[in-house]
Amino acid sequence: MKEGWDNTPLAGQPMSAEDLIDEMALLALPENGIVVTIDEARNSLVEVKKCLSCLQSIQDLANDLTSELEYLVGKLPPFDEHVTEYADVLGELVTEWQEITERFASTGANIACFDPGYAEWYGVVDGHLVLYSWCEGEEDIEWWHPLDSGVDGRRPLVEA
Repeated sequence: MKEGWDNTPLAGQPMSAEDLIDEMALLALPENGIVVTIDEARNSLVEVKKCLSCLQSIQDLANDLTSELEYLVGKLPPFDEHVTEYADVLGELVTEWQEITERFASTGANIACFDPGYAEWYGVVDGHLVLYSWCEGEEDIEWWHPLDSGVDGRRPLVEA
């Protein structure tokens, strides 16, 4: 973005979310954190929902496979074909998990909870760095909360 002599955005130039808060607030942002506008968060919501659903399914399947693998290891030799087959499938799930979490992270969203699914995005409300909040079952992102509170501290997002 082009800036004037006083480092403020020039008239007519688009403002990023970072332009709406001061530099001290950005210090609270984690190293890989991305500040997004509410429109950017909403535009990513379809992808976030897909990724979260996939991650929840993988988590359930991995839990089941881990239980089965523990049982097999207790009954069969370590290099039995059934043991290695379950271990290989579990390894493939880990790889798939990593790929999906990378897609999820590229949206700027963070997972706050798996059950129920909560996603959060760093954003700006009234000049303050906050977290936009969405919960499974909600149609849109209509909530936010301060960084120092969890999803129990959610407040309605009122847009001008």
